[in-house]
Amino acid sequence: MTTPSNTTEGLRLPAERARRGGFYLGLILAAMLCLVLFEGLIMFVVGVLIMGEDMGFIGEAGVAGYVGLPVLGGVVTLLPLIALVSRYPALRIDPAGMSKVRRGGEETVRWADIDQVRFNSRQSLLLLVVKEGALPEKPIAVGGPRTVVLYSLGNSLWRRRRPNHPALIVEAVERFAPGKFTDLPWNLGAGGAKGAGASA
Repeated sequence: MTTPSNTTEGLRLPAERARRGGFYLGLILAAMLCLVLFEGLIMFVVGVLIMGEDMGFIGEAGVAGYVGLPVLGGVVTLLPLIALVSRYPALRIDPAGMSKVRRGGEETVRWADIDQVRFNSRQSLLLLVVKEGALPEKPIAVGGPRTVVLYSLGNSLWRRRRPNHPALIVEAVERFAPGKFTDLPWNLGAGGAKGAGASA
């Protein structure tokens, strides 16, 4: 596991590429296994129960017959996921602001453009409530004040996977821009933030 850097110059959290890639690969392998089992079940129902064949009918398709479609589906699904995972950015928080850091460059939101820093209710997304007129080109979360999703912490399903990252982010924000962080979560599923009226 890569240790986040937290120095006097700022905080840098690594991209979630390896962890996310492993998670997606596990999902694909599980789906492939389920598809193989489903194919076996179909062969049993159709061949044995409906057509009255003996149990040997199930094995007539052979290994290639059972794994061909799952492997093809797994490869077709995996390729776009590899491209998606490669785009996950690292996060840097320093005196200049909060930055997405990718291989091709970085993108910084200045502290002067940020009204609030907050998490969603699961603490899996880092969001910025930006001031009016700032970052007009950015896609925003729906509902409430203008909110930009800056960074995914990669723990949507398991909060304990990286328990220190939210705490490190809060500490860095308070160090460089005291008062910008709010612990009121942004509830994307409910279409906005709790206490949005107070933060608009």
